[in-house]
Amino acid sequence: MSRAIVFNGDETWELRDLPVPDPQPGGAVLRVEATGLCHSDIDHFRGHVHTSWGGAFPSIPGHEIVGRIERITPEAADKWGVAEGDRVAVWDIAFTPAGHRIYGHDFSVDEGSGLYGGFAEHLELVPGSMVYKLRDDLPADQLTVFEPLSCAVTWVKPVADGDVVVIEGPGHMGMATIVAAKAAGASTVIVTGTAKDRFRLDCALRIGADHVIDVDAEDPVERVREITGGAMAGVVIDAAAGNPVTVNLAMDLVHKGGHVVIAGMKDRPLEGFHSDWIPTRRITLHPGAGLDAAGAVALINEGKVPTAELLGDSFPLERFEEAFALLTRSTPGRDSVRVALRLS
Repeated sequence: MSRAIVFNGDETWELRDLPVPDPQPGGAVLRVEATGLCHSDIDHFRGHVHTSWGGAFPSIPGHEIVGRIERITPEAADKWGVAEGDRVAVWDIAFTPAGHRIYGHDFSVDEGSGLYGGFAEHLELVPGSMVYKLRDDLPADQLTVFEPLSCAVTWVKPVADGDVVVIEGPGHMGMATIVAAKAAGASTVIVTGTAKDRFRLDCALRIGADHVIDVDAEDPVERVREITGGAMAGVVIDAAAGNPVTVNLAMDLVHKGGHVVIAGMKDRPLEGFHSDWIPTRRITLHPGAGLDAAGAVALINEGKVPTAELLGDSFPLERFEEAFALLTRSTPGRDSVRVALRLS
C-alpha cells in the first residue's frame, strides 16, 4: 500500500492508503523520494486548478516530484533511457490519449490507480510521461527545485549577456529565477519584495542576487535608477503572485526597448495599465509559460544550483499539516523560502 494525501477540492484533505499498481504497458511505477510544495497547491486545496483543462477532484496534489524507478516496462525503459533504481525528475505533463494532463492536478484519485500526484509514496507513470536522470549525491528534497527551475529557465529567455534583471517576488519561483538569470548571463540581479519578505530577501542575496529592495521601505523605481545609473533594467520578470500591481511596476522598471515577463498568477484584473506603454517605449511582453526540465536538470547535475539554500524546509508525510501551514505563511514567527515533503 502507498500512503497519500488527497485534496477534496473544498479546503479539506485526508490521508488514504492506496494499492501500488503494476506498470501499464509503456509506463512505470516510481517510489517517490520527495516532492516540493507550490503556491498552486494552495489554490488546488481551495478547489481551483490553474490549467486550461480544469483539474480533477478528489486528487493527490504535488507536481515537483523526485523519486526512483521501482518498476518499469521494457518499452518505457527504452524510450526514457532509465532503469529500475535510477533517480529521476518527473516532468509535470503526461501526453496521454485523453490529452495533456498534469500530475498533481488533472488526475482524479478515483480513476485507475489514483496515484497520480507527488504527495504520495508511489506515483504511477503513465505512457506519455517524461523523466530525467538526476544526480545521486544530494538529498532528494533539495533536488525538487528542478521543477520551479524548469519554469525559470524559460522565463529568462529574453536575458542577454550583461543585462540588468529585476525579479519581482522572492517566493520559491523568484528564487529559482535568480539562479536561471545568472546562468543566462545577467550581470546584475535585483529582487523586490515587501517588508514581510525580509527573510526571503536576505536569502535572495545568499543565492546570488546582487541587490534586494523592500518596496515598503524605499521607492523601487528610484532605487533601480540609482543602481543602474539611470539606465533601468533590460528585463523585468514579474514572479509575484496575488497582487497585479507588480505588472504596472514592471513597466516602470524596464528601459525602452526592454522586456517584461509576466509569470506570477494574479487571480484578479489589473487596474491602471496603459497599453500605450508598449508601443511608445517599445516594450516586449512575454508570457511566463513553458517548462524546460532538461535544462533545469542539467544545471543541477552540473553543480550550478545552490540546492541546499533553495530547499528551505522539508517535512515527512505525517507532518503534512505543518508543511502546508508554512507554505501558506500561517505559522507564527516562521517563514521559509521553500517547502518540501520527504516521502522516503
